[in-house]
Amino acid sequence: MEHTSVSSLVVVLIIAFLTPILLHRFRLSIPVVVAEIIMGLIIGKSGFDLVAQHDTWLETLSMLGFLFLMFLSGLEIDFSVFEKGKKKQLLPSGKEAPNTFKTASVIFIAVFILSLGLSYSFVMAGFIDNAFLMTLIISTISLGVVVPTLKEERLMKTNIGQIILLVAVIADLVTM
Repeated sequence: MEHTSVSSLVVVLIIAFLTPILLHRFRLSIPVVVAEIIMGLIIGKSGFDLVAQHDTWLETLSMLGFLFLMFLSGLEIDFSVFEKGKKKQLLPSGKEAPNTFKTASVIFIAVFILSLGLSYSFVMAGFIDNAFLMTLIISTISLGVVVPTLKEERLMKTNIGQIILLVAVIADLVTM
């Protein structure tokens, strides 16, 4: 029988609610998502172990949060960059902004090649056996960190924000 205590859910909700408030109160300049991850480490198995590991409520909340994040990531992508004849954006320097999809694809390919090289160096050093699996692990970029950070820094609607978001989306899709 699965553990269905509500206490773990209450602890997680209270910590998740208080973390951004405390960050703002103490004027700490780290992204909220990073602070939430750190708090998860503190109250989880690595820290004080305050949360049950296989709690039905937390698993359900986790899945809903992941689905919601993926949905919101899809909403934030500006697909108007694919329109034919669209006038190019100008950067503050006066130059034309780069094509976000092409730039994001080139960046992801570069990240993947660097990850592959790093993985093979780990194989040669004897740290790991499967270079391809390590390549996938290294080249994965977490939308869970990227999206909230871009929103918090108000970069989501900028050209560079769209490039970063597309790199993360491409990385998540390819590595899945």
